[in-house]
Amino acid sequence: MPQPKPISTSMFYVEFDGITEKKIKKISGITMTAQTAGHEKALASGKGGMTQWQSTSSGFEENPSMTLEVYLAKGDMQFYNWFKAVMPANAGGEGKWTENRKNGSVVAYGTDGKEVIRWNMTGAWIKSYKVSDFSGDSKDLAIETIEFVMEWVERVK
Repeated sequence: MPQPKPISTSMFYVEFDGITEKKIKKISGITMTAQTAGHEKALASGKGGMTQWQSTSSGFEENPSMTLEVYLAKGDMQFYNWFKAVMPANAGGEGKWTENRKNGSVVAYGTDGKEVIRWNMTGAWIKSYKVSDFSGDSKDLAIETIEFVMEWVERVK
């Protein structure tokens, strides 16, 4: 049987409906946590002293999430405009949360440049938007940090 080949974390990309060709610095925390019940304590004790446990799952404890860091580019306002579109009108946004959920994918590539892993995201929207600090003595490039929440994430490859 062939040995599994580890995958580099430096060869990746993310895109959403209509948002492509970004300079991605970092993707972190593709997170899914199931909501469970019943696992906190034993259900019963059976013959031979065997403890019986039961646990159930009723979906996600919280919606799946992911954080993305993208280099700011002159004139590129796609993530900011998406965030503004989903924010409530009383918070300065457009209040169009339902119409502005997007589907997307996170892809990891092998050293040969071929896709080796893919997560598909369904119904994503921006939960928070942050811009890096600016300082006269900094040598860093400016980045946007965007936290996404999704209805569903599925690893398909």
